[in-house]
Amino acid sequence: NLSAAQIRSLGGGATQFSIAGGNPAADVTQSDVSFFIQDDWKLRSNFTISAGLRYEDQTNIYSNSNFAPRIGFAWSPSFGSKKVTPPATDSKSPAAAKSGTPPKPAGPGGPRTVIRGGIGIFYNRISEDTILQARRFNGVNQKQFVVSDPAVLDLFPAIPAISQLDAFAQPQTRRLLAADLAPPAALRASINLERQLPYKLKLNVGYTYGRTRRANRTLNINAPLAGTYNPAVPSSGVRPLGNAAGNILENRSSGVQVYNSLNVGVNGTLHKVSFWAGYSLNKSQSSDNGTSGSSFDPYDFSQEWGRSSFDIRHWFNAGASYQTKSGFSVNMFMIANSGPPFNITTGKDTNGDTFFTERPALATDLNKSGVIVTPLGAFDPNPAPGQRIIPKYFGQGPSFFSANLGISKTFKFGPAIQARKPPPAANGNVVTATGSQKPPAQPQIQRPYALSFSIYASNALNHASKGAPVGNMASPYFLKSNGSSGIFFSGPGGSGGSGGNRQIILRARLSF
Repeated sequence: NLSAAQIRSLGGGATQFSIAGGNPAADVTQSDVSFFIQDDWKLRSNFTISAGLRYEDQTNIYSNSNFAPRIGFAWSPSFGSKKVTPPATDSKSPAAAKSGTPPKPAGPGGPRTVIRGGIGIFYNRISEDTILQARRFNGVNQKQFVVSDPAVLDLFPAIPAISQLDAFAQPQTRRLLAADLAPPAALRASINLERQLPYKLKLNVGYTYGRTRRANRTLNINAPLAGTYNPAVPSSGVRPLGNAAGNILENRSSGVQVYNSLNVGVNGTLHKVSFWAGYSLNKSQSSDNGTSGSSFDPYDFSQEWGRSSFDIRHWFNAGASYQTKSGFSVNMFMIANSGPPFNITTGKDTNGDTFFTERPALATDLNKSGVIVTPLGAFDPNPAPGQRIIPKYFGQGPSFFSANLGISKTFKFGPAIQARKPPPAANGNVVTATGSQKPPAQPQIQRPYALSFSIYASNALNHASKGAPVGNMASPYFLKSNGSSGIFFSGPGGSGGSGGNRQIILRARLSF
């Protein structure tokens, strides 16, 4: 029951209000075309090259030179040796030892080691949604307002109409497409070694590199110039295109991303247990997401290169299956990974670009008002010009672990049906495709019905994996996880729940 002025005097009150209205109907015609040619050359029996060239083009953007060459190879250093069977030396059969019959090879040995690699360029399409947004919010079809004026914010919880915002002379927020907006282009390269190990095991070791240029970003190209904006006076600031032009959010192709990954995997069968396991070490970096520069200068992105939002360093996954003598199938799958990074922000728009992505600085004075001391360091949400801003995605989220288990059993029943026999030869033997003769095969017995029962436990150990902590310093939940991890796995026909909690699924299936 306090007035808006009283709420603001206590440090509360709304910070930003956004509303859009008008004619939401918009249409776009967009065409995509692509051509691809590929061929394989087997230069040697153990060396193959695959080369290809792709061309892509789409309308509504700058996209007329998207040639994407690719080349790959597969090479086996050795196809292995042919094992030779020595002549018979049985003392009971001396004729066999002296017959002079040449030894027979046990069969051609396959390649025990194969190295594969490739490099190429790949393009991502720009969806029609981006084009539609620019056509909707062009200042005519629909009007969008992002308001930080206390005179309008203090109307809350009453929502002001578009006409009221016009009366307040609030500038609109428009969306544009950069003239050189182009599809992101990614250079990807990989090399992989496959090695056949004893006991029917196979080892895989691989490395992948990716670099994306022309990544799409959204930038307010009419944000206030550095040093001219006062957060206490929302209408302040000198804008390059004038204050009356309002905020202009432009889609640009100026981002960069780099990705590195080292993978190790093994699979095979041991004691009738089929299994596979894999581990990957990753590093992903990128430029900013284009929504804000430094805390003072929305056009300064010099400190925005760093970890990307999906820079999860360690991944491990494994699975196994086993068929018991009694016909039960047992399957297991597990995954574990280190935590994803999260951004730490001040919760304030201090440069006037309408985005709340400003990050604090490392505090130099622990007695300064607003400084928060955390296990990650002391953060100053009100840094002075020149003060060191923390890197983006400075926080490290909690790790994730989930183990899933499934058991199934199938019962076949119904009248016995004999499988059809192969056609017999005149002498009663079966004629095979190679012309050789074998004794007649025994007819197989089949049943027309199958009833399967299964039980699947997602997150069988009910391990609680917390979600990323809140990175907003203005929130009372700062650095606290107020939810579960968004990563979870489930069995067929169900999910592990939005929180990844344990879920047990029972299923019965009749096939006929």
